[in-house]
Amino acid sequence: MEQNIGWNLSRAALSWRHVVDLYMSDLGFTQSRWIAMLHLKRIGEGCTQSELASNIGIEQPSLIRTLNQLCEAGYLQRQESKHDARCKTLWFTSKGKEVLQEMQTIADQGRHALLDGLSDEQRRLLNDALLSIIKNAQKMSSKH
Repeated sequence: MEQNIGWNLSRAALSWRHVVDLYMSDLGFTQSRWIAMLHLKRIGEGCTQSELASNIGIEQPSLIRTLNQLCEAGYLQRQESKHDARCKTLWFTSKGKEVLQEMQTIADQGRHALLDGLSDEQRRLLNDALLSIIKNAQKMSSKH
């Protein structure tokens, strides 16, 4: 069974992301755009572009095109950092905040459907197990 955990974890993550993609496409968001929006919401406005890229797990140059598109669409705006003029911080516009509420509603619907059939206790245990795996992976990564 243990040898299948990584495989199943990967398949579950890919399946989860695919379902969210389907839901977000109704709003006109590609995967890279909704991921950037939801990660920014999670870590908080005012973070730098490099902090957001790190949180998502990608290189900053890979994120810049997506941020440019989100800014051009009127969802985000960049501001100079108060601490370092070379850095840009990211902020939601009022339009971005509105669509973020829609995205959150859609994400909640998708999450509810994906977790259908799991009791509250199973959901808690699953979340705790995933957090332990993440913590262990971070410890292992920091040693190399």
